[in-house]
Amino acid sequence: MEKKTVLLDLCDIGNPTSGFGQIAKNYAEWYSKMEDENLKFHFLLPPVYEKDFGNLVETTHIRRKFHKYFSKGLPSVHLWHSTTQQQLKRKRGKCDKFVLTIHDLNYLTEKNWIRQQKHKIVLQHAINQADAVTCISQYVGKQIEEQFHLKGKPVRVIYNGVEDITSKPESKPAFATGRPFFFAIGQIRPKKNFHLLVDMMHYFPDHDLYICGDDHFAFSKVVREHIENLDTKNAYLVGKISDEEKVWLYRHCEAFLFPSMGEGFGLPAIEAMQFGKAVFISSYTCLPEICGDSAFVWENLCVEEMAEKVKKNLVGFYGQTEKIEKIKKHAKEFSYEKHIAAYVRLYKELLSLPID
Repeated sequence: MEKKTVLLDLCDIGNPTSGFGQIAKNYAEWYSKMEDENLKFHFLLPPVYEKDFGNLVETTHIRRKFHKYFSKGLPSVHLWHSTTQQQLKRKRGKCDKFVLTIHDLNYLTEKNWIRQQKHKIVLQHAINQADAVTCISQYVGKQIEEQFHLKGKPVRVIYNGVEDITSKPESKPAFATGRPFFFAIGQIRPKKNFHLLVDMMHYFPDHDLYICGDDHFAFSKVVREHIENLDTKNAYLVGKISDEEKVWLYRHCEAFLFPSMGEGFGLPAIEAMQFGKAVFISSYTCLPEICGDSAFVWENLCVEEMAEKVKKNLVGFYGQTEKIEKIKKHAKEFSYEKHIAAYVRLYKELLSLPID
């Protein structure tokens, strides 16, 4: 029997420091090694992205501006998987089945009303065309059901895979002072609430705070002003870091702090749990769902209360061996093996192929 071709849009692979870029990289690694008697895989890649993925997959490079409006040159496949909602900004090739993955609806809080409506129209059109709609948390699934007309079409929750980085190489960053420290990572945007962490450091004069991530956003200025005005001078906004530096920071931090109000999944919190770290999260969006009872929850994002919760729960935390092992076990629930297997089952279901 001729194999069915599944195309995965991996154009975000060209941006390895973003969450979508990390997902695309892991998809490429997993699917390029997968031998299936009924499926073969095809990767859609950014222009001039050069890498040999072996003979198990085919590849096509998009022309960014051209394929925003035209589908000529894109392959015809049995199933097309848009792995993020951002990929709706360009055309798709001809396909028998279409899978749409929605990671978040952050545009509802990040965009003005006019741009919200534009995003909603584009996404509604894609949902209408999709044979299956997937999302990365129950929280996002509920949002989709509230915001869009699904016409009886189910939204399937397939939790993100999180790469196990505990055995990856590490490198101590040049900015590390040698003092005990807290760690936070993410795009420096208002929804992340990193400015609250800076204010909180007034209560921890013997610790440092390293905030890492893409800092080209305008909100970085607000965070830097908070840092400049902090009397204890123990907070640092350091920009993007390498994978090796990230591993070192997870491994050596006293706690991972994540007061975000805008997450579809919250991958960094699970990465921190892989190292058995004390993780503190906000009570917003999907974070309590994803972290379960393996994280400490800030019910109120009041700086004084946040500091008190960190102080109270760090006392003796790393002496609780059983608790730490439970946290690590929770992180392993979000394996790429489980994630990819769920999608392969979905592809075969839609293509009427036998499921193992």
